[in-house]
Amino acid sequence: MGSVPLSHRLGDGWLWEHFACPVTVYLLDAILYDLARVPVLRHFLAAARQDPRLSLASPESGYAQWLQESVGVRWDHLPFGHFAKIKPGEPAVVPQARLCVIGTIGQELGNNPANENLPGLLERVGLSDPLLRTRVQDALLASDADAMPARTVSEQLGWNPETALQHLPALIAVDSWVKRHRRLAAVRSLQGVPVDFFGTGWRELLGDVPDFRYVGNIKHQDIATLLRHYRGLVNFDPNWQHGVHDRVYTACAMGTAVITNDNTALGEDHLPAELISTYSAQNPELTEQVRDIGILGQQPSATTPRYDVMQSHCWTNRIAKWMHDYPIASNETNHQNP
Repeated sequence: MGSVPLSHRLGDGWLWEHFACPVTVYLLDAILYDLARVPVLRHFLAAARQDPRLSLASPESGYAQWLQESVGVRWDHLPFGHFAKIKPGEPAVVPQARLCVIGTIGQELGNNPANENLPGLLERVGLSDPLLRTRVQDALLASDADAMPARTVSEQLGWNPETALQHLPALIAVDSWVKRHRRLAAVRSLQGVPVDFFGTGWRELLGDVPDFRYVGNIKHQDIATLLRHYRGLVNFDPNWQHGVHDRVYTACAMGTAVITNDNTALGEDHLPAELISTYSAQNPELTEQVRDIGILGQQPSATTPRYDVMQSHCWTNRIAKWMHDYPIASNETNHQNP
């Protein structure tokens, strides 16, 4: 279940109370955001601490490693799968010599003003001590900064996970600012490279840049087809430590190269090494990297789907493995529908 069905009630009870089977909420983003925007999640977590058939799963495991003990419920790592789409008999496509970016910017949950700097943000969320603000700022912008800004802030302020979860507005504001900062740094380092942007907010924050084209929105179900027309996808999961977006799996399944920020999950995913190139989210130098890997310089050839990736990283296998590993206790199987 996602956040929308989670919020439904039947009669006097929450929807999950009407199921006799185990119920899992799949968190698509950091739990900080869902705790802030989906208040019913707190009710679900309170119930899950008493009922082992209720649990969490997420495509990224860094937040679970940090917060699971404080959250106090079962919390599984369930990676995204691909959304590749190949029609039988579909002709091969020779991609254009351009990269693409897919996603929105400027609508982060923290609602940070476009021109707000980090010191101003830290003061706005309650850090009145200038020395403390400087220390937190330096830690957030360090070349070896933690992938998760919320954990960086908590460590600098001496907050344990329980305390951190009591300061969601501040942590979300910082997380949103850093997420935007890292994405903008990545695409600004692409100046001079032909890139098409799909999604909103890019033109407003970047302005008119030579070789950048702001194309408009793309429906999720059309991403796989779109990727075949580009030499590579520039992806960012800048505030995730262990877990990548479904765009990465979809691009690889379609045979499209991916340039994405460092993520510890990439070393375990067994994606084709020839399709994956990584960069530092804190210090992106993508123009030089694109030149070094020759992604645009070589003679283009038709993109060939990777059926091995389709098989290894499909949702069927993801769910099957997760269900195989899910322990069904006797008190769960005998649970009576209320």
